Amino acid sequence: MKNYIVYDNKGEILRSGCCQDNVLLQQAQEGEFVIEGTANDIACKIVDGKVVDKTPEEIEAQKPPIPEPIPYEKQLASITNEQYQTILGRLANLEKRGIG
Repeated sequence: MKNYIVYDNKGEILRSGCCQDNVLLQQAQEGEFVIEGTANDIACKIVDGKVVDKTPEEIEAQKPPIPEPIPYEKQLASITNEQYQTILGRLANLEKRGIG
């Protein structure tokens, strides 16, 4: 068994794993490369076929942006069917009285 790392032409690690010795080269798809070894895909990259550490700036740059929080009035709410039917009934009563 061999540990492997699959990476792209920029040196970004796409995936890693373990496979039978005779299928190591088959782990890479078109446009990908494979080497034997292990690496942390967040902290490492491949340069000239070797695993090297990313700079702190590279690690920071790959972090996804923090999404804006959803305002309270826009958040989803869960209600029961009974509560929903009560709301519909109240709306129907308001319409009958000409309100709304």
